Amino acid sequence: MSLPVSAQTPTYSSLKNQLIQIVEQIKTVQSQQDDLLRRNKKFTDRINLSKQKLQKGSNLFLELRLQNDLTASRELADQMQGIDKKIYGLTNQSINVKKQLVNLLNAEINRLSQEADTTTNTRKRLQRLQDVIRTQKEKEAYQSQITEESNELLLSLEVIIANDDGPDDILQKVEILKDQCDIIRDKERKLDSQIQDTRKNINMQRNMLELLQDIGSSEEGKQDTDRNLRIAELYEKVTDMEVSLEVMMAKKEMWQAREKILAGKIEQFYREASKILQPNLQRRNR
Repeated sequence: MSLPVSAQTPTYSSLKNQLIQIVEQIKTVQSQQDDLLRRNKKFTDRINLSKQKLQKGSNLFLELRLQNDLTASRELADQMQGIDKKIYGLTNQSINVKKQLVNLLNAEINRLSQEADTTTNTRKRLQRLQDVIRTQKEKEAYQSQITEESNELLLSLEVIIANDDGPDDILQKVEILKDQCDIIRDKERKLDSQIQDTRKNINMQRNMLELLQDIGSSEEGKQDTDRNLRIAELYEKVTDMEVSLEVMMAKKEMWQAREKILAGKIEQFYREASKILQPNLQRRNR
């Protein structure tokens, strides 16, 4: 697709190439994030288990392992913060590029619409209208992605009460906190659904694998190359899904922890807000 733009404006093609590069970078960083989440979940599970066992009695080995696991978990947490910053920066770049694409696509929609209105050729008019619909769909897809990515940036926004905040400022910040909670809960709901679907799929694939293995245990089955290849493919597929399940469960725990932290911040926010609002209310009532 070639859009007519000025020399100072990035072209549609150059913006698409930028976006492809950004998406690839995000995938790479998210893959690193998934790996860190899986590793951290193993430490977290072992930390919780060690704490439970230590409640029943002192154990020098468990205490030493607990301290080592806590140190390793903190180091992973620091690495994940660095990953979050990288994703934030790349997401911001992605939004900016998509906004430019939306502007170019709007200009193209206007141009195509004008051509459709002015042409007397029925076939050409139909073609231009089809181009308008296709371009409109592409624009709407970018707008939807911009909204979703903007939510990700909103989660990174630190909301703090300032001493000079008035009632309107405080109410605005309360709405931001509520939006953050809604985004996190939506993520948890989606992860719950994905976890359930993945578990069902794993069970189904395991049943198929067991069935093929039972058939393959016979002399005839052992010589069936296609069946043995299918068994190997299924085994690899199940293994991949189990890894994905681990990542999803780790992400769910991460968002649950963030929601808990945010709930504590909201409670503290309201306490601080009441201190600021109370003198204002007292002055109004005098």
